[in-house]
Amino acid sequence: MNYNQIKNWSLFIVIFSSFTIFSGLFLKNVYDLQFTNSEYFQEQALSYRIKSETLKAKRGSIYDKNLQPIATSTQSFNIGIYPDKIENIKEVSTLLSPLLEKDSTEIANKILNSSRFFYLDRNIEYKKGEEIKSWSLDGVMVEPSSRRIIHTPSIRKIIGFVDTDNYGIEGLELYFNSTLEGTDGKISYEAAPNGSIIPQANIQTTQPIHGEDLILTLDSELQYLATNLCKEALINTEAFNCSVVFANANTGEVLISAEEKGDKESINIDLISTRAQYEPGSSLKIFSIGLALEQGLLDEKTEYYVEDTIELIENSCQEDFKGYKGCYKDFLKHEPYNLSVKEIIERSSNVGTIIATKDLNINDLEGFLSKFGFSKRTGIELSGESKGSFDPNKTCTTCLSSLSIGYSINVTQMQMVKAYSIIANGGKNVDLTLIKTPYSNYSPNQVIDSNSSERLKNLLINVVEGENGTGRSIFMENYTIGGKTGTSRSHIEGVGYSDYRFNTSFTGFIETNEGPIVGSVILWGASVSPYTEYVTGGSTAAPIFKKIVSYLVPGE
Repeated sequence: MNYNQIKNWSLFIVIFSSFTIFSGLFLKNVYDLQFTNSEYFQEQALSYRIKSETLKAKRGSIYDKNLQPIATSTQSFNIGIYPDKIENIKEVSTLLSPLLEKDSTEIANKILNSSRFFYLDRNIEYKKGEEIKSWSLDGVMVEPSSRRIIHTPSIRKIIGFVDTDNYGIEGLELYFNSTLEGTDGKISYEAAPNGSIIPQANIQTTQPIHGEDLILTLDSELQYLATNLCKEALINTEAFNCSVVFANANTGEVLISAEEKGDKESINIDLISTRAQYEPGSSLKIFSIGLALEQGLLDEKTEYYVEDTIELIENSCQEDFKGYKGCYKDFLKHEPYNLSVKEIIERSSNVGTIIATKDLNINDLEGFLSKFGFSKRTGIELSGESKGSFDPNKTCTTCLSSLSIGYSINVTQMQMVKAYSIIANGGKNVDLTLIKTPYSNYSPNQVIDSNSSERLKNLLINVVEGENGTGRSIFMENYTIGGKTGTSRSHIEGVGYSDYRFNTSFTGFIETNEGPIVGSVILWGASVSPYTEYVTGGSTAAPIFKKIVSYLVPGE
């Protein structure tokens, strides 16, 4: 075999071997594609065609006790921008400007200065979104969304609000967010190159679970009334804030929780009845007297010789005294007289209360107050609730006296409503709530016995019906009303106790066919009285209580 033949055979063998190897590899790949890894490659190919969309869950609605809608969700749209896909920025900006109520130049500059996707506006009205969607503008995304609407402005602060992603961040919207928001669903489908659904292909759908609705215990009409009364009172008393809370003493259901801020000056706290603390003053006297009654130290007819001042620290009532405050006075000067315990509460005598409770132990008194819920959160369904506090000093000369008349303690308005509810309902514990729940056979603990409750109720009724009662202004024929006025100096941060600003209040109850209803009205920082020359709970807060009662129980 000559050289050329060998060369040709060698070339043939190389070509044949290469062909055989590449054929084998080709056949192996074909086999893998068709058999061994066919499922994997099918899934890979399918993944390029599979599209998925989120099916948004509808946020639950909120209703008042009469099923009037308070907060609902409606369809809306988010407007997103892909800057790199917009060719004519000026045209797009000019078109979007009037519907989004944004300056066209600002829109244009934002698009020019952005390199990534951004939302130009969120939760715009449905009609506006549909209009923009119909233009089919390149680079403008119109995304379905949901918009929260508050139908009752007077309950807005209780409801709170949601953020742009529809997540609750304040009020009931925050507290019950997991209940209201629901769970989103999902739809997956095969899409053609133009994005349309391939109808013959498999479509998988996970339906959304919509949020649950809430039914509140609040009455929208009474809430509206209380809000307007607060607005009027802020003008008449020049107070910083006004807040009103009414609740059913048996069930704890809150019927009214209204508040307003003054136009010029105010305490910058929302949900002030839950979050703000104050010294209740005379409204607390019923509890210190209540402990003395329970311990058998006195009864309603026990009399004391009462002057208009009492000096617990020697010479402290002298004008030039510079030491620790140890002089206590009744609101108005008077000649010394004998007062029974019943009359001490009726007239709201500071001196009389201090004398009548002087044999109490301050730790016992704090323990007794704690049984009614003071220094503890009520558990109302709102975030940021304060629990109040007692003065940590228990050994000073005036500690017991100060506490017995409603100082040296910080409470919330909700705590006062709870505590007075326990007195009004026969001595049983009650949990305040804003949420309507089905009736249950709940058996509350007895805080004080029913006899003690009845005695304290009668003392409070006498404050309204008694000839010298500080709550006499709210007396109405055919109504059974009891309560207590409260007037304490407002503590202003950085200044101390004010000489002309007062936290004035009235806390009381009215008997109704649905059980006793307890209400509290507070004017925070009142400086003017519309009815008398004196700024007191009786002249500022009590009239609001009376008007609400006349609407709450008409024609009784």
